[in-house]
Amino acid sequence: MARKTDQHTPPGNSDDLLQQAKQTTSKVVDQVQQQAGSRIDRQKDEAASELQKVAGAVRQLGEGLGGQDQGPIAHYAAEYGRKAADGLERLTNYIRENDTRTLVHGIEKFGRRQPALLLGGAFLLGLAGARFLKSSMPAAGELDTNLSRGLPPPPQQPPHVQTKSAAL
Repeated sequence: MARKTDQHTPPGNSDDLLQQAKQTTSKVVDQVQQQAGSRIDRQKDEAASELQKVAGAVRQLGEGLGGQDQGPIAHYAAEYGRKAADGLERLTNYIRENDTRTLVHGIEKFGRRQPALLLGGAFLLGLAGARFLKSSMPAAGELDTNLSRGLPPPPQQPPHVQTKSAAL
């Protein structure tokens, strides 16, 4: 009868292998988190820069309206523009000074206190984004026709403006 030899790994080897796998997994997870964090930080900084530009434009509009002597409505609009620009600058500073976890926590906290405002703001932001995308895309037929003729696409007309073609 042939004798079977018990060939299994010594107890220390499997524990070492498991520990090594845990360390490798931990390193990979840390690298992924660092890469994701750096991307989010870059996007956060880009968003803050864009908000700063918007705040500057709103402030400039407010100052332009305030400098003109056009009556109480223009004065009110100028004051509102200055307040809106101040609010945007505060938001920009808050975004720049806080890390992403703090920002997410702040949004969650605001969402718990004012869920209707958070949902309404998200809805309006979605509508604005959709409208921006729709307005920036030319109609497929217009683009094909004009490009085949070597012409630039025609300017977009607001829906309430009717165009009339003149007879030659």
